[in-house]
This record gives sequence, C-alpha cells and structure tokens, in this order.
Amino acid sequence: MDTISFPTDDKTTLADLRQAVSKFVAARDWEQFHSAKNLSMSIAIEAAELMEHFQWLTLRESLDYQANPDNRREIAEELADIMIYCLSFANQADIDISQAILGKLQKNETRFPPGK
Repeated sequence: MDTISFPTDDKTTLADLRQAVSKFVAARDWEQFHSAKNLSMSIAIEAAELMEHFQWLTLRESLDYQANPDNRREIAEELADIMIYCLSFANQADIDISQAILGKLQKNETRFPPGK
C-alpha cells in the first residue's frame, strides 16, 4: 500500500488547517450540526478516547505504550480528531486561534511565572 505524504507542521499554517477542515465540513453539509454545544461535546468525547489509551498505565508504561508505532498511530489519530473538532469550533465561533493562544500564554505568564 502506498503511503501518502502530507506537509509537516513547519510547512502548514493554522489558516491552511482551518480551511481544509472547513472544506471537509462544507462538502458533507455538516455545518447544520456544528453548533458550539455539539462541537464542545465532541472535543470532550474525543479527548476521552485519547485518555482511554493511557487509562490505568503507570508513567513508565505510558511512555512505552506511545513508543510503539501502532499505538503511536492510534493516539495520533485521536489527537487529530480533537484538533479537527477544535478547528471546527474556531471556524463556527469565528475565533482567531493564534490570538487566543498567544493571549492566553501572555495571561498565564503572570499567573505562572518561571521558577514558581
């Protein structure tokens, strides 16, 4: 089976990802289901699916688990699901993710100063 090569993080912008998600959603006419309520619930559900991979594992076991290529692929897919729903939420709510993250990091700088 041929493997498709996708651009990496250093070549892809958030705007590129948001547009790809928007195009995917629009092609399936899913906007009608993508309310803030539904998308926030979907983010939580997908996060729980990611957590299931590590439930009951010790720290050492969790590191070993994610080192396994098959497990790593599965957790990457769960993380992708979370991010896709987050990007869909940002699209639906018209939130600039870069501004939100950088603003929150700046706010957290005062809440959690280095060395504390």
